[in-house]
Amino acid sequence: MVIIKPLNLKDFIRDIFAAAGCSAGEAQRIGQYLVESNLTGHDSHGVIRVPRYVKTLLDKVIHPDVVVDVLVDTPVLAVVDGKFGFGQTVTPQAVRIGIDKCKRNGLSAVALRNAGHTGRTGDWAEMAAAEGLVSVHFVNAAGSVLVAPYGGV
Repeated sequence: MVIIKPLNLKDFIRDIFAAAGCSAGEAQRIGQYLVESNLTGHDSHGVIRVPRYVKTLLDKVIHPDVVVDVLVDTPVLAVVDGKFGFGQTVTPQAVRIGIDKCKRNGLSAVALRNAGHTGRTGDWAEMAAAEGLVSVHFVNAAGSVLVAPYGGV
């Protein structure tokens, strides 16, 4: 078995994404989220994703360093276009919009569309929880037509 220290793995993944065309900040962020997914026991959303993520970047399916556009904006609702950016880049932007709206108005709902794989959904719930908020997240994935219920069938 090969054992790699988390910091070394984060740096390695950062270097991969930087070489593939991401800014240093985005490359660092992607590496951070992927390694943390493994460290929290969610290997399916961890570093195993690197080859697929890089392929989508090189194939120009996913775009680096995206800043989201807010298409619908009310005091409690936003529809956010991720413009096919990495989920680890556009999702925190969308969650931040929701957090800010909730703090101002007591609740919020945000829809993020046209985003790359958002990674471990727990990251985004933890982002809201760190600010004293409860959040509920729903996702879909291209090519998926169903999700097995908790406990299986």
